[in-house]
Amino acid sequence: MQLIEREIFLDSLQTIYEQISSEGHCVFVTGEAGLGKTSLVKVFCKQQEDEQVYWGACDALFTPRPLAPLYDILGQMRHDLWPAMHTIEERATLFSRFFHELSDSNQKTIIVFEDIHWADEATLDFIKFLARRISRLKCLFILTYRDDEISSQHPLRNILGQLPPDTFTRLQLTPLSRQVVEKMVGNRKYSGEELYTLSGGNPFYVTEILATYNQVLPDNIRDSILASYNRKEEKTRQAIELLSVIPNSFEVKYLERLEPLYASALDQCLELKVLIIKEGYISFKHELFRRTIETSLSPLKRVALHKKILHLLRESFEQNQEIERIVHHAKNANEYALVVQYAPPAARQAAALGAHIEAAKLYLSAIEYYQGNDRALLVQFYEAYAYECYLTNQIKEAIIYTGKALQLWKEKKENEKTGNCLRFLSRLWWFDGNGKQARSFASQAVEILEDQPPSRAKAMAFSNMSQLKLQSDLSDECLLWGEKAIAIARELDDQETVANALNSMGSTLMLDPSSRPKGVALLRRSMEIALQHSYHEHVARAYIEMGSNAIVIKDYAFATKELDEGIIYCEERDLDAMKLYMLGWKARLHLETGFWKEAYNNATDLLKNETLVPVIKIGALTVAGIIKTRRGDPDALPLLLEAKTMAFETMELQRMIPALYALLEYEWLTGKTYIEPEALNQALRMFREVSKVSKRSKFYYWLRKARKHDPFLTEIGENDEITPVPMALEEAAFWQQLGCPYEQALALFDGDESDKKQAIASMQELGASAVYEKMKQEMRAEGIKSIPRGIRKSTQTNPRFLTSRELEILQLLKGGKQNKEIADILFISAKTVDHHISAILSKLDVNTRAKAVHEALRLEIIK
Repeated sequence: MQLIEREIFLDSLQTIYEQISSEGHCVFVTGEAGLGKTSLVKVFCKQQEDEQVYWGACDALFTPRPLAPLYDILGQMRHDLWPAMHTIEERATLFSRFFHELSDSNQKTIIVFEDIHWADEATLDFIKFLARRISRLKCLFILTYRDDEISSQHPLRNILGQLPPDTFTRLQLTPLSRQVVEKMVGNRKYSGEELYTLSGGNPFYVTEILATYNQVLPDNIRDSILASYNRKEEKTRQAIELLSVIPNSFEVKYLERLEPLYASALDQCLELKVLIIKEGYISFKHELFRRTIETSLSPLKRVALHKKILHLLRESFEQNQEIERIVHHAKNANEYALVVQYAPPAARQAAALGAHIEAAKLYLSAIEYYQGNDRALLVQFYEAYAYECYLTNQIKEAIIYTGKALQLWKEKKENEKTGNCLRFLSRLWWFDGNGKQARSFASQAVEILEDQPPSRAKAMAFSNMSQLKLQSDLSDECLLWGEKAIAIARELDDQETVANALNSMGSTLMLDPSSRPKGVALLRRSMEIALQHSYHEHVARAYIEMGSNAIVIKDYAFATKELDEGIIYCEERDLDAMKLYMLGWKARLHLETGFWKEAYNNATDLLKNETLVPVIKIGALTVAGIIKTRRGDPDALPLLLEAKTMAFETMELQRMIPALYALLEYEWLTGKTYIEPEALNQALRMFREVSKVSKRSKFYYWLRKARKHDPFLTEIGENDEITPVPMALEEAAFWQQLGCPYEQALALFDGDESDKKQAIASMQELGASAVYEKMKQEMRAEGIKSIPRGIRKSTQTNPRFLTSRELEILQLLKGGKQNKEIADILFISAKTVDHHISAILSKLDVNTRAKAVHEALRLEIIK
């Protein structure tokens, strides 16, 4: 196969491939449909004649088949590697075995995944799994996708954004140039310029038009394809129409049943390579051809074709456990009853594999296509759909459909079901940041179920109340409700509620120093039960509680471990709500430990999510607002005020207090007041009720620092005396031991002149420009001289704080200059250049000059 204007891409693939003996790599080949992504990869793979090449592809099913490309590769490797794949645990085993099979091989391996823009969540999980470990393999992982089908909300963008930059390369294919298109036209009577304008240089359009037509071009490609199609014999057109409504390769054995005379009917298409047969599957050579034919059919014709496929193949699909194919064709055939029959079991199968987004879609299909009057069946769909929406961060949708279910149960006067709906609504409203609604529904659920016989609904209502008491810092009440829930659950052998209640009880005990080991043990037990029974939500909750509590008690190593493991667990199972919650806590962890760049990126990435729920958004706004405040950014205040407003809606100190002390810090830096007395009164009253008043509280600290003469200070027993130097040094040592550099610097600033200089230098290193200026003013007012100079404005203008000299050197590196050349241009020594380059690599967190230039261009530090 001859490729035109693709030499640079082939060379890039070859260069990367030659380096994977020491470290594997991923290559994402991207571009619009028809640019030749597959052709490029095929030519490259053919050049590696003696190497192992495995090839898989994703399909454009309405509900994609889980792990389709991996199953394609299954037939090319050892069959004894693969589990039956009925559960999420077996899927994890599959991933691990696949990885170990590759790692045990001494030979280089090439793995190709085509069209990952159609990948299901399970496949995306595998991509993420292998990409994160690719550096440990002698493997080149090539993935192709259409960038014009990847929206800002597409899950593939999350994968690309989360992979370490040095583990992958993105090859963006470009259209053919005008000159090449004109050359390809040659002596034909087409106008090269007209063809280029019509095709935009798309290789598929150009080559297909040149191969098919010998007359003046029609107005667009669609007309060109249809003209070719319409010249076929009637039987050929009928077979093509049938294949056009099947969005992937189709088994020839099935085609024989649908169209017994397919061989003669499709002979011309197969000869001209419009259709191809490979390993028992028939497909269009180009997807654009199939789509053009499909969209040209009348709606009635498309429905009839889908009905035909269902009529002849439904039994085979069912026997082969390909239920998603039945759902796809049933939807397009307007077979409402079949959608309602098959969508729920397909949803349950998807949920068991951890594909909760697909499960939600399938349950919604059952709801939308249901036309009967059986409310008992409909309410089951409502509840199942609402639960999947809850797991996948579609909280508003979950509230709506749980409300619909509640209304139906009330009409049927089913107290147990009604109470269960009320309990779940309480959980949903808590996630949505409405503390008043959460508590109201929780109380209603308990009121309805308290006098009822033991049931799972009753146990879960008590457990939910325990969780709300935990969030309200009412430890004794949390334990009381948790014990009541567990007593009922154990009587009924209801392990899910046991796991749920142990989680809340363990969390409240973990926060108390006297019961911390017991608390961690209960959380571990909760996780064990949840893992044993595949209660995905409760495993995630255990990770959340251990990780977030560890941050509260400043055990950052433990927090990092639990959050990292928990985030991966949630990513692999579409538990978006829980994953986002942990990412919010990860932002806070990075903030407290001085990794502000990571904290800010975590927070701002979360805030880009339009469906981010308040209990997560409050923390993200607070972290981003605090960092902007300390840096002196002008847009910090709106973030902090929004966080405060939302936090007070939750009625929980754990969200109110961070928002308040962030605003108090802003008041200290600006000298202006933004928190109304009513808000401080409410917070202090709640503090007293749960005995949270502590001189080490950040709220207390910033209230004292920002409101030195405020009447609230008398209420918590503080005077205006200056902190003694020995006490300041003791406090600084405390924060240093915990690993909190910002708090350490604040404490040092209460020391002597030497301590203040050390503090202000630390603020410089952290990038806290506004705090530095504030401290500098106070030091000057005290008559202190020789204050360390702050970061120059030219250095502050780029996100990695590169100096002007480093920026000059980066520009020269971009031009391919070597150390000696740079030294001569800048009139400095080559050794000095080497020192500057080392600093550049460190600041950009890369290990080569080329990567430094690439990262600087990506961050727009240089042009």
